Amino acid sequence: MDQQFHYYATLVAGIMAGMPLNDAKELAYYCYGTSQQFAHCKQTESWQFNGYSFKPIVTRKGQSELRYGPNNCALAFEVFPGMEASSKSASSTSSKVTLCKVSASTSVNNIAQHNTQFAQTQCFYNPLTDVDWQGGGDLKHHFKQRLAHRATQKTQRLKTQYELQAQSKIFDSEAISEPDDTLSLLKPLENSKFIHKAINDVIYKQRYHDLVRSAPLALLGCRLFVLQQSWSAPHSTQSLLHAWLSTWLAIYSFKQNRPMPQTAPWGVFSSQPGSCQFFKNLEQRLEELNRKQNSEPVWLTLITEACSFQQLSANFDESSWLLLYGLALRPEYLLGQAQSLAGGDKEFVIRDLNGFKQSQFYQLNMAAHYHCDWLARQLASKGLNAFNTQQSLGNLTLWREK
Repeated sequence: MDQQFHYYATLVAGIMAGMPLNDAKELAYYCYGTSQQFAHCKQTESWQFNGYSFKPIVTRKGQSELRYGPNNCALAFEVFPGMEASSKSASSTSSKVTLCKVSASTSVNNIAQHNTQFAQTQCFYNPLTDVDWQGGGDLKHHFKQRLAHRATQKTQRLKTQYELQAQSKIFDSEAISEPDDTLSLLKPLENSKFIHKAINDVIYKQRYHDLVRSAPLALLGCRLFVLQQSWSAPHSTQSLLHAWLSTWLAIYSFKQNRPMPQTAPWGVFSSQPGSCQFFKNLEQRLEELNRKQNSEPVWLTLITEACSFQQLSANFDESSWLLLYGLALRPEYLLGQAQSLAGGDKEFVIRDLNGFKQSQFYQLNMAAHYHCDWLARQLASKGLNAFNTQQSLGNLTLWREK
């Protein structure tokens, strides 16, 4: 998706969802900022504070990185997995996925042992005869022996299976094979159910999760980027419309504190006052974007129209929208704000830690860190342990302190 789309489409969608203008602008910068953090670029340069390092999250792989890039950053943000498998592969995913990446130092026995961790508990027991209630409710010795015997048999079968496959197939420590569609879970899908799950995670967890509650707009903006990226190039007017409507629905659901529905967003959007006329204007502007090289004037016109439709809103500041230059995209905005609040006399040096933590750049990286951990847990639950998307900010305790 075009980088200006991440900012302007999110800003316009936020305005049309009834957000205060400052909140819509902040959300748009979070979405745009996620699109800027390439590996080995200025936005991902390490910051220094009293001997500690703050390492921004890499959200996009650089030119030299193959496949998913460092820490599978592209998988986490650019080509977010649909996590949907065909019926044929769904039943066998857990046993086959371990084959997708085997390093030279990994033994066949270790892989087989790993796959039996869950099989050991798959044994029926009688609570009257197999549980030692007087001894604290632990399983009795004879039942534990039976479990161990079953686990040994399962391990031996798996070991034989892997040995046979190792003889007929070469495993590359760097490349990842995709046998029998077992990695279809990693395919990016347009506006998938799993992307909706990620959006709803923000809406749900902002009520009680400390990391989400402290910066819900940052995490929402980060995941709106993921949502918008699911529309692959080339982009037609129709695909841009669908991407914008889904962005609007995500923001509207967030503002209403309700889960993002799987239904078509047009049905919800068309019920809003003045939406039909605005949609005609939107379609016309998006067609202009495909024809013109300089798209910023088109977006600014659309912002004006969106603001005009929302003038009656109680949350809308009628005077602010006239200052369109203040709403125009400034590519270095987040980085410049962070450097100003950090109070350093040099670039990427933090003198005022509390000031740095108030910056939107810091909030975005905390949100991106949460997103990487969240996806890593989702992948692990599907047996895709080879695709660990976790990244480190440095001394996490320091950065989490208020």
